[in-house]
Amino acid sequence: MPSTIRTWRLPILVLVLLLVAYAGVVAGDFLFGVFVGAVLYLLGWMIDRLSTGTPLDDMSRERRIVTGAAVLTVLVYAVVISAAILLGVLVAATVFVVSWMTAPAGPVARWLDGVA
Repeated sequence: MPSTIRTWRLPILVLVLLLVAYAGVVAGDFLFGVFVGAVLYLLGWMIDRLSTGTPLDDMSRERRIVTGAAVLTVLVYAVVISAAILLGVLVAATVFVVSWMTAPAGPVARWLDGVA
């Protein structure tokens, strides 16, 4: 029988707590940290609900490589050039979710195949 324990919750909650702590202590923008944390939790929940397995299984190898390069570029730019780590994390998560959702085997494609 498959497990009903959601394995995504603990890593996402740890990441959310770290981001909120960083936002409050280092960046001095606690409210933006709470917003970023809430969005990341929402994205984790959405991925858990919409993915048939792991989200990376829904993407092709090429899409995973391009998505990883885009996420890495966004994070490096956010840390090194703009010094906006919270915004970089938010944008990187958004890039990943959009890439996963619009993949040929992603949730949008499955939904459109079911509707048509």
